[in-house]
Parts: sequence; structure tokens; C-alpha cells
Amino acid sequence: MSFEDNDYTSINVVPVGDLPSTLRSTERIDRLLSTFQRKYGSTPLFLIRVPGRVNLIGEHIDYCGYSVFPMALQQDIMMAVGPGDTVPIRLANVDSQYPEVMIELADIEFPKQIKWYHYFLCGYKGVVDKYCDDGQCPPINVMVDGTIPAGSGLSSSSAMVVSSALTTLISYYQSLFKISTPIPKLEIALLCIRCERYIGTDSGGMDQAIAILAEEGSAKIIDFIPTLNATNVQLPSGVCFYVAHCGVSMHKAATDHYNTRVAETRLAAAVIAKRLKISGYKLGDQLWVVQQASAIPLAEMGEQLANIFEIDKESYTKSELCSILAIEEDEIDKIFLSRLSEPIEEFKLYQRAKHVYDEAFRVQEFRKICESTNDVERLGQLMIESHESCRDLYECSHPKLDELVSIALGADAIGSRLTGAGWGGCTVSLVYEEHADQFEATLRKHCKFLCRSGPSGGAVIYQV
Repeated sequence: MSFEDNDYTSINVVPVGDLPSTLRSTERIDRLLSTFQRKYGSTPLFLIRVPGRVNLIGEHIDYCGYSVFPMALQQDIMMAVGPGDTVPIRLANVDSQYPEVMIELADIEFPKQIKWYHYFLCGYKGVVDKYCDDGQCPPINVMVDGTIPAGSGLSSSSAMVVSSALTTLISYYQSLFKISTPIPKLEIALLCIRCERYIGTDSGGMDQAIAILAEEGSAKIIDFIPTLNATNVQLPSGVCFYVAHCGVSMHKAATDHYNTRVAETRLAAAVIAKRLKISGYKLGDQLWVVQQASAIPLAEMGEQLANIFEIDKESYTKSELCSILAIEEDEIDKIFLSRLSEPIEEFKLYQRAKHVYDEAFRVQEFRKICESTNDVERLGQLMIESHESCRDLYECSHPKLDELVSIALGADAIGSRLTGAGWGGCTVSLVYEEHADQFEATLRKHCKFLCRSGPSGGAVIYQV
């Protein structure tokens, strides 16, 4: 199959086509291509673009089985790639703060101290293990350029993983067949969800899914159960979204914050299943599983937790959970805590489950409003409630994020909330068009990075 075949432009496969002259002539692409040529002495064959994302609402619920509501950004990761010589991977970055690396296959490992190129290795290893029959991809030279602020909660890491996977796969197919091979979007998204876990983060899948499945001009509802699926949702007219960086960077793979929350939600599900006597529950199942099995409507689940947990109890010890679940400590360690690098002895369960169930319902409400009434004031209120829940129940905010949300609301934002994993990074704010200029002028005085955001397209591969 050639690049020109019509089937290759199907919405179900990653688009591949010639690099448009309008894009080729931009300063950024010229710099990327010329830097590649100076470094490697040749012209790249392909240019891969993968966007970052902003999650409008639905934080920390994808790994619990619930739908989320992101859109892709114009900010992205780009990789120029061409055939290498003897070294399996030569990887450099236009930004000199990221040093060049040359990697032998035997050197592919994922230490606790993560460096920028380990995200590339996630995608590379995932593709090689699944697709490359001989266990390796021919040598490749790669030059990276990114416009997603690192540690911002806008998914620069997942964009890097997806870019790497596509880079590796298209290079392998090209070297093997000298022609293109369709890359199914859902298949590569599911692969990227799994292979990012090499880095040690129990990713729920939102970031990789929107990076690949996004379509220009539309936000997406991303569902994970029963299968990965994405549905376009049109955002209201007369309003816009702004993304602002609070100035504190957070790399979720660098701490146990994220994986601790995953563990707490799984433990909360186990306690709910035990106390509601849910049959068929397996230790480690998600909060979605027990809510569905309980037949309690999602809209009521958050309130029902008061009948399941002692809501005045701040936390549960490991020994208390062993008693409740009738299991040994080593089972808790193996089933729930294996991804944690440091031991933890106390767990907040009611608070985490309450956030997840209420947040999942807010996603449903947000979608319903976008598809029917376009009540933007209610959308803003849902965003505010989401931030308060992330701050108070999930404890994934940061004082700088809280301050930036407050400033945004004081500058006539309809709603504002943290976006991404939290503990630093960005906020997203909903603003009326007529207030946009004044809002932007105010926020620029208080943030590290600010952009007006509209839904961008997903991953694409260009022939150079």
C-alpha cells in the first residue's frame, strides 16, 4: 500500500502524507530539519507531530474506569527521523538543555531517576516488542523539538511516548517494506497506554488516547470501558479556554503522589466491594467496577459512600485494611502497592472515592450541557467544583494552582480549575469572548505560560 492510497487517509488510521509547503516554510520546521541535517549529515525521511492536551474536566478518574473530557492543544512534540548507521538509536533535541544520547539495545532500562530520553525508550520498546519480528528496529536518527512546557500537566511526556512509538513503527515499516503500512489509531493508542508504564506510572490512558484520536475543532469524550472509544463533542460558541502555568513544574513519574492515588482508589474499591458484599469482585478492580456491580446510580454514589466508610475517619492503616479485607499485608503490598517506590502505611479512602464518583458525574453533566443547553455558567460552576474536589478531597492541587484559579475567577473567568495530574502545572479557565483580552492581560502578570486553547488535531506523520 502506498502513501497515496485512499484507504490510508481513513479516520481509523494515523494519517500519513507529504509535508505541506506552508508548514515546511515555517521557522520552526526549518530549524528542526536543518538541525537534523547538521547533526546527522542527511535529510530526515519523516516528521511526526503529536499534540499535548488539556483536560477540561475529569481529573484522576481515567485509571478508575471513568470517561474524561480532554482536547488536544496546538502545542506539540515533533520528531524528525531518518535511517541511522551502526548505533540503534541516536537521539538529540533542538533544545540544548536536553543532551544527545546514543543508545544500544542492551542499554534500554528504566531507572528511578528518569531522564528526558526514557520517555522515548518507552515508545521504542513497546513497538519493538510488539511489532518487530526480529526483536529490533533498524538504526534510527531522531531530532526532537517540543513546544509543550515540561512538567506543566499538559502531557508532554505522553506526547513524547506516542511520538517515539510512531517514529519507531514508521521507520521499521519503511525499512522492511519500502512502502507504508496503515497504523490503526486504537491499536497504537492502547499500546502507548501500556508502554508508558515502563516509566513506572500507572497511567489511565487519557493522554495517549487524545494525542492519537483527537480531531481538529472538537473536544473528545474518551471512554475506557468496555473498550477504548472517543466521541466528538462540540464546545459552546462565544467562549474560549485559556491554559496558564502556575510556575511550579511537576513530573508525575518523579514522585509517588500519582501512584499513591491509584493505590488508594483501588483499596477504596476493595472496601466498598467487601461492605456491599459484591460477588465476583477481584482484588485490584477499579471504582467503576464496584459502582456498576452495586447498581447504585453514579449520581448517588458519592453520597452513598457515607454509609460505607466512616467519613470522619481521616485515614486507614495497612493493618486496619488487612482486617477489613481479610487478607495479609504481603497481599496488599503485591496487589495494590507494587508501583510505589517508598513504603506507605496510611491511606485516605473515602476522600479519594468521593472525588472520583463526583468527578465522573461532573463529566457526564459537562457533556450533557455541551450537547444540549450550552449553559456556560453551569459549565463554569462544574469546573470550580472540580477544582475544589481536587484540592480538598484528592489533595492534588498546589497553593500556586489555587492562587491562579482565584486570580482567574477574579478576572471574570466563568470557571477555572487545575488540569493534569496536579501538584503543580497548569490551570484551565473558561472565559467569555468579550472578556478574553482583559483576562489575558491580567493572567499574563501572574503565570509562567499562557495560551488561548482551541481543539487541535491528533498525531500525524509527514513525509519530508
